[in-house]
Amino acid sequence: MKLRHTVSLIALTLLSASLVAPPAFAQDAPLKQKGRWAQEYNGRKPDPAVTFGTLPNGLRYAILRNTTPSDGVAMRLRIGSGSIEETDEQQGLAHFLEHMAFRGSRNVADGEVVKMLERQGLRFGPDTNAFTAQDQTVYMFNFPKADDAALDTGLSLFREIGERLTLDAAALEAEKGVILSEERARDVPVYRMTKANLGNVLAGTRAARRWPIGTVETIKAATPERMRDYYRRYYRPDNATLIVVGNIDPARVEARIKAGFADWKASGPATPVEPGTPSPAQPAIEFVAAGAPDVLTLSWVRPVDRRADTVAVVREQALQQVGLVVLNNRIADRAAKPGSPFVGGGAATVPDLIDTAALTQVGIAAAPDKWSEALAAVIEEQRQIVSGPIAPEELQRAVAQVMTGLKAKAEGASTRKHEDLANALVKAVDQDELFTHPQQDLALAETVLAGLTPAEVSQAVKAAFAGQGPVLFRSAQAGGAGVPALQAQLAAAYARPLALRAAEVAVVWLYDSFGAAGTVTAQTRDADLGTTLVTFANGTRLTVKQTPFEKDRIRIKVSLGQGRAGVPAPLVHALWAAELAPLGGTGKLGLPDIQRWGQSGGKFVGATLESDSLAFHLNGVTRPADLSSEMQLLAAFARDPGFRPELGEKLGAIAPMIAGQVEANPGAVFQRERDRLFGGGDGRFGEVVSAADLSATRPADLPALLGPALAGAADLTIVGDIDVPTAVAAVQATFGAGAARPRPAAPQVRLTMPTGRTEPYTVTHAGRADQAIYGAFWSLTDYFADPRQSDVADVAAAILEARMVDTVREKLGITYSPRARARASVQLPGQGYIGVSLETPPAKFDTFRTLLDQQLQDLAAKPIGPDELARAVQPLIQREIKLRESNEWWVENLATIWRESRAKAALVSKPDRFATIAATEVQAFVAKRMASQQPVVVIARAAEKAGQ
Repeated sequence: MKLRHTVSLIALTLLSASLVAPPAFAQDAPLKQKGRWAQEYNGRKPDPAVTFGTLPNGLRYAILRNTTPSDGVAMRLRIGSGSIEETDEQQGLAHFLEHMAFRGSRNVADGEVVKMLERQGLRFGPDTNAFTAQDQTVYMFNFPKADDAALDTGLSLFREIGERLTLDAAALEAEKGVILSEERARDVPVYRMTKANLGNVLAGTRAARRWPIGTVETIKAATPERMRDYYRRYYRPDNATLIVVGNIDPARVEARIKAGFADWKASGPATPVEPGTPSPAQPAIEFVAAGAPDVLTLSWVRPVDRRADTVAVVREQALQQVGLVVLNNRIADRAAKPGSPFVGGGAATVPDLIDTAALTQVGIAAAPDKWSEALAAVIEEQRQIVSGPIAPEELQRAVAQVMTGLKAKAEGASTRKHEDLANALVKAVDQDELFTHPQQDLALAETVLAGLTPAEVSQAVKAAFAGQGPVLFRSAQAGGAGVPALQAQLAAAYARPLALRAAEVAVVWLYDSFGAAGTVTAQTRDADLGTTLVTFANGTRLTVKQTPFEKDRIRIKVSLGQGRAGVPAPLVHALWAAELAPLGGTGKLGLPDIQRWGQSGGKFVGATLESDSLAFHLNGVTRPADLSSEMQLLAAFARDPGFRPELGEKLGAIAPMIAGQVEANPGAVFQRERDRLFGGGDGRFGEVVSAADLSATRPADLPALLGPALAGAADLTIVGDIDVPTAVAAVQATFGAGAARPRPAAPQVRLTMPTGRTEPYTVTHAGRADQAIYGAFWSLTDYFADPRQSDVADVAAAILEARMVDTVREKLGITYSPRARARASVQLPGQGYIGVSLETPPAKFDTFRTLLDQQLQDLAAKPIGPDELARAVQPLIQREIKLRESNEWWVENLATIWRESRAKAALVSKPDRFATIAATEVQAFVAKRMASQQPVVVIARAAEKAGQ
């Protein structure tokens, strides 16, 4: 788990159940009608590019031709039932059935589904997957090619899933271990926190009692008969939707669907279930557990809003959205100011939660010792939005934000990806909503938001906080406050006199000039990469690549300093905090002012900071119309960093919140130990922070850590919908302007990889006692020491993972997550490894290790067949091809070339190189580097509790 994932987790858990409903004004709106397309009854038109249809047997389908990427097709089969429909003895079987869909059917043998898809370049997991929710089950295939073979394979497998699963008893027994492994992996503090919160708020409903994973008892007791009962009732054509998006001919696909699915008949009667009526069980509850997020939420629950999304209803929702944006701006501004008792938060809305409830929720993240103060502050914001007026300038800011987002989506609509569109169609079906084109959404918003008044928005926001509530929920890692204290603080906060809000002050942007425009001293074209390289007199360098992959979107990466490799030993402990630096604003403007400047001006701008081994990177995403503003923003953060006192406050609050979440996460502590070993024992190159480093970090560390890098010469990478002259002009006015800046010397680093030993490296976590991870790794060289070996290692890892899926997952059922990975670094000399890891209880470690040794000896001794080799290589090739149609990939890799020019050759030829790898090379690699070598074994297991 990278730190940014941990920080994001804090933000996400604020709204893990952040759900809100629209005001009930449009009483004459028709109700949603399950099993029908929304346009058939809501009076609005859908996206005209989509072919919608319904077969006589009730099966619905949606087909859309799309050309981003240039080839490929995303296919989805949605079953409109999930865990809510389960009986008491079936709890978990909807999800279990999803797994069994890959374990054999009338025309496809057990184990063949994944192999069929691998032959066409799909990877198990990223391209071949499924999920089960409380209200739906969705099967997903992302084919790299949109040819007849892909369409025939996808549709035929969906047909098998719909009606022809065998649900073999032996396969079911083997899969139980996989499901139990997934149950262990899911059962982390964030998950338990969410269950506790929603369990209280939605008490009285099936949604509160039916979590998709089910219970250990019902999983162990599962039988083919119980599963067939669910399968017959809910896998039926009138409960299913097919979605196909890609570079296809919709008419031909429609004909295939009609020919292949018209004879699908329901085999049993569906059993309607009553979702129940939500009624919170208690006005305040608390969840305290090691690793739990430190958050507070306030909830208001109402009956579900089942009105169709007519224009009148959409207008209500738009008014409420604008009002909640105002509230979220107030919360964000308050969180960013000095002395704030909370570090972030917000409110969100959904009118229909699993056909169960409408729910409004406001959540914040706050340090444990600040919870009461934080609760009082967020309640003050909630009371003010309900009772007080919305200022005209606040309304203008919120409307600008909403319209900026809609305009950005409309401008980029022509280059949306297959998978994103397919998933959006699934969401529309799940919510019984109209699927529209972003241009339609923008046009409607321009109409419904025209002439909007603060009074209208205030009225809409008040309706959001109607219903039962507020219901208070507190989650903490330790130090329970107790329910009486929670209730007392809640009452006291609402009884407190409400202060008047201070008016927002207009922001004057102070970063529109960085000196005289820079002078270009050199400009060359790299035909291999399709880039233009530009050098400026002050030492700034620029790479520009114009692409068609994202219409009206530009990605920018500003590389500065030496990154992790250049950090002096006394500051290594503070590396985790580098990405939080933007919270400190700039020298002239605090973060709230910067946010208000961008939002009020309708600008699509932003800045984040990250580090890799050889550079610190300021990142931004913008559109051509806002390029100048985005470049000014990035230059302001680099040339005039703030490191304000509020940044130090945030570091002090966030550090203990992160520490507990990391230490309770088996995957995080496992990765930290692996990175330590294969980072040569050098703390600079590990991405998972330790509790010691968190507690050691002080506010003064960040200026010392980042100041020299930000002050140095910048290397910019700009990729997307932009031409070279425009990019050059933007850099001339910002990073290219001003005096020459020092360029850092290349850091001298060489890592030594660990050697295998009999004794494992064991680390402990604070999670569940039966949660454990086992990994076996073998050291390799870095990429440049042996490029061919790196490619062969990737193929060997792919073959090993496929074999692990077939054996330890499918045949033995001891894990949900076998993984094999090879890494040969292009940034760190000496770094390389290949390894296999999985989640499984410690009692299964020896079984796994024996099987792994057998597989390695088999690979070393026996020739690899052409089919197995192709199934490993084709997904690797297709992945590399598709990555090259992504701006994210280009901006990342072009930035790497600034620090390591040799990486260019590796990038250009990689897909072709995979195609030349022979089975004998893989066999020789495994024999030499793995089968005959002692591995480095890493184990993460639960720490023994006192008294055990």
